[in-house]
Amino acid sequence: MKIDSNKINWVLSLIIVFTSKITLAQNSNISGKIFDKNGPIPDVSVAIPSLNRVTLTDSDGTYLIDGLKEGNYTLIINFIGYRTAEKNINILPGLNLQGDIFIQVDELKISEVVVTGTRKQVERYNSPIIVSSLDSKIFEATQSLNVADVINFCPGLRVENNCQNCGFTQLRMNGLDGAYSQILINSRPVFTALAGVYGLEMLPKSMIDRIEVVRGGGSVMYGGSAIAGTVNIITKDPFENSFEVGFNQAFVNGETPDRTVNFNGSVISEDLNSGVMFFGFKRDRENWDVNGDDFSEMVALKNNTFGLDAFYSFNERNKLKLGIYYINEFRRGGNKFDLFPHQADVSEQLEHDILGARLSFDYESKDTKHKISLYGSLQHVERASYYGGGGRVIRESDSLTSDDVLSINAYGSSEDISTVSGIQYNYFIKPKLIITAGSEYIYNNVLDKMPGYGRVIDQQINTWGTFAELEIKPIEKLTFLIGGRFDQLNIVGKYDLEGENFGNDENFNVLVPSISAMYSVHENLKLRASFAQGYRGPQAFDEDLHIETVGGAARFIRLGSELEVERSNNVSFSLNFDKFIRKKQINFIVESFYTHLNNPFIYGNQEELSNGVAVIAKRNGDGAKVFGINIEANIAIGTSFILQSGATLQRANYSNEEEIWASEDPLSNTPSTSTNRILKTPNNYAYFSLVYNPIKLLSISHSGVFTGTMNVPHVIDVNTEQTVIKKTPTFFQNNIKVAYKIRTERNYNVELFGGVQNILNSYQDDFDTGADRDAGYIYGPINPRTFFVGLKFGLN
Repeated sequence: MKIDSNKINWVLSLIIVFTSKITLAQNSNISGKIFDKNGPIPDVSVAIPSLNRVTLTDSDGTYLIDGLKEGNYTLIINFIGYRTAEKNINILPGLNLQGDIFIQVDELKISEVVVTGTRKQVERYNSPIIVSSLDSKIFEATQSLNVADVINFCPGLRVENNCQNCGFTQLRMNGLDGAYSQILINSRPVFTALAGVYGLEMLPKSMIDRIEVVRGGGSVMYGGSAIAGTVNIITKDPFENSFEVGFNQAFVNGETPDRTVNFNGSVISEDLNSGVMFFGFKRDRENWDVNGDDFSEMVALKNNTFGLDAFYSFNERNKLKLGIYYINEFRRGGNKFDLFPHQADVSEQLEHDILGARLSFDYESKDTKHKISLYGSLQHVERASYYGGGGRVIRESDSLTSDDVLSINAYGSSEDISTVSGIQYNYFIKPKLIITAGSEYIYNNVLDKMPGYGRVIDQQINTWGTFAELEIKPIEKLTFLIGGRFDQLNIVGKYDLEGENFGNDENFNVLVPSISAMYSVHENLKLRASFAQGYRGPQAFDEDLHIETVGGAARFIRLGSELEVERSNNVSFSLNFDKFIRKKQINFIVESFYTHLNNPFIYGNQEELSNGVAVIAKRNGDGAKVFGINIEANIAIGTSFILQSGATLQRANYSNEEEIWASEDPLSNTPSTSTNRILKTPNNYAYFSLVYNPIKLLSISHSGVFTGTMNVPHVIDVNTEQTVIKKTPTFFQNNIKVAYKIRTERNYNVELFGGVQNILNSYQDDFDTGADRDAGYIYGPINPRTFFVGLKFGLN
């Protein structure tokens, strides 16, 4: 039988056409444009998460997702600087959908991705734990040069200066001092106690992408010591070719120069698979004396910082990241700055060399359900210090006195190394069930020597931490976050103070649980609640490595012999409202918090050693509680008007009266000093930042910080160390900045700016004077009235 080839070809063609029609009947497409008020937007991410499908819009803002089977899906539209949009679609067989989608500019950064609350990427607004964020815009609006300058513009946070001689700054969060907060760099706790004493001023804005803040116990995933909360400093990643150079010249009180230069730039490969970002910062500030006694209230400061962040993507699911930074900072306070420190009446001088590095590898499975992160970070600190005075210029014919020897020997040195290495695993079982788990090893070794005062601290801390967290949605509107951390600590320490030797070799096993919940009342209103425990070990050296001088003699803090672990319980509730009303974006948060401390660390009586050195013992108190409300109100009207503001109303009290000073003379009639208030903690404080752009090239910024009254300690007798408590006035610091961009023919940006910080000079006016002053009697705004001008030059 002869087969007709023409008939066979006809049959095959018929089969192909029929099969194609069946295929077309089963699969459909969706396409459209993504646009804002100015028109279509290229490079916008359009995804269907349930199918692991994602595409980017082309140069005309057009997207296409093809080959879709019948069913209901959700389109997720993401683009940096815009509010995430969702669109539900119903795919029918053979029906191609056209879906143009309008997205709105997110001036308040509600939709930005944060990592601190849950140790994974999540939109701020959808995080079960409230995460506050400070980005480059607030740095610019407030003319903040470093972390210490900007942190006041976050609810519940304050930065205060604690020493006239060295400028030691301290972060207070929800009414608790710096030792209760954990500072992270890129989510790793390598910023140790030694670096943290002066570290808030060391980290410049040129290296920082944003600062994420979690208040209260929701941050226990990073360690139980984060009782008050966590501050996570996220450094800049390269994402486009760019560069910027900036110069700022300021004059403290209109007279003392403070000059800074900063730069950063990024280079990205053509295939976008690799890139590197460089940054640098240089600062030179002279010392400043407010009351004419020739002793500084603001230290002389020099800072040189540079570093880089780089990445290499093996593919879209595997990325290697590297970061390195180096900080050299010199600061000196006291008097006689033209002489060596030991020749001054009082001098505190520090020079830090800090080297930090991090390396991480991120893996994501093809179905995006599994994510694994391997990471390691380290920081090495070397510090040369001088705390003392009372010396003189010695000539060849002079013989050394005991005061000369003491002043010459007041030099010291410190070395600190910290490392963090670990693994984290995220399992996205389904959108309503996510598991996060991991383990990390933290090592810290600090060696602090001050031969002149006979002090040696040699301490090693090894921590093995294991954490786990379950995020579950039993119903669409309710999210639970249940987790905790188990820390195994080994502390080995050797301590020597003026010939008195003691040490410890202790092990602690501590479990810190937490639970958080978020309920979406509707799309614009969310309720959150959390409970967590925390702890602080008696090994915690923070401000203990900082020394004040009173009457020219050093004053040390030492640990009491029966000091116990401090425990905490924290509860918080919050309401978060966010809504777009035409061109307006409104964000409002009310957050209540309550923290109860058991065996809180406090400072007790002082004793004087044979060499005149004063020693303050740190001991356990009966208990303490801190409670209050944080309020945050933000509004944006298009891009021309942005207001961000916040306030804190709180109380911070000990359970019973705590004695902070008593006379050592049994015949003395001087009454002892005690208090039930946690000192240097105001009941009320607030901030605001207003940015107005009347035209595209002109920006006017007005910002301010309010600090309410508080009780502060004051040493009024250098011989007996008698300490009294004084109530401070209120302060309202106002700042103004005007910036203007100059048009250029090429793709460059030139900006001129100028302004005044603390316009009304709201500043402390009762500093102690002379060599016998109490250097720790300092409160209120860090900077007096300061004038500044500058310029920036870079790519648009």
